[in-house]
Amino acid sequence: NIVMDTYTWSATVGKLYTFFFNFNYDTTPLWYVYMLVGLYLFMPIMSAWLTQAKRQDVKIFLGIWIFSMTLPYIQMLAPALGYEGNYGNMGILGVCDWNPYGMFYNFSGFLGYMVLAHYLTKYPLAWSWKKTLAITIPLFLIGFAVTFFGFLETQKHFPGQYSKLEVLWYFSGINVFLMTFAIFVIVSRLKIKAAPRLSKAAALTFGVYLCHFFFVQCSYDFVNFTGLGGLPSAVKIPLMACLASAVSVALVWLLSLNRWTRKGIM
Repeated sequence: NIVMDTYTWSATVGKLYTFFFNFNYDTTPLWYVYMLVGLYLFMPIMSAWLTQAKRQDVKIFLGIWIFSMTLPYIQMLAPALGYEGNYGNMGILGVCDWNPYGMFYNFSGFLGYMVLAHYLTKYPLAWSWKKTLAITIPLFLIGFAVTFFGFLETQKHFPGQYSKLEVLWYFSGINVFLMTFAIFVIVSRLKIKAAPRLSKAAALTFGVYLCHFFFVQCSYDFVNFTGLGGLPSAVKIPLMACLASAVSVALVWLLSLNRWTRKGIM
């Protein structure tokens, strides 16, 4: 009954118009659309500042932005240090029931990645390969360790509390930033000759992103159905990721062979 009620015509229509308020479960992969539109709206204002801003000013902005990425962890640790919140709200640095905008609100979020891209383009890193690897590899390993082992520990201590679990993979979180920055710096230094196969693979990525969420759910059910659910999380999570990715790529590749379905995924 739950399944039938979820996919009735009236339920579908309801999801279509409530999508204007926010994404729903079926459109979870499109969460970024709202964020992206906001960045585009703000871009003319930010571009005017970046055009005339001094290098040191941009570095200060990026420094505060990087610090803001640690705030979710500071908020998680605050109760252990005696913080009791304000009127039941556990926000920090000015956040409360009547004010969602904390001290570093204007420096946080995805805007920082846009400013960072501008900075690295205008002032490219003149690092040797030795220095590049000496900096990026430790950064990536630290970010990965915090994400991977932090998720396992959080799952152990806060079972079922998804709001706490998801802190570990915030795209605007410090550990994800460390991995993202490391990969970007390494890839930007690579000189890869353009090839037809590489271009075709790149063209599939958007479609893979759009459909992967469905197969993440399927891979979870498949692993548990086949009796592999008892595997350690360190094995089970990569296995589900590989399964979901492989099926998503295969499906999008098949759709790309048809000239009608190709338009919607590429």
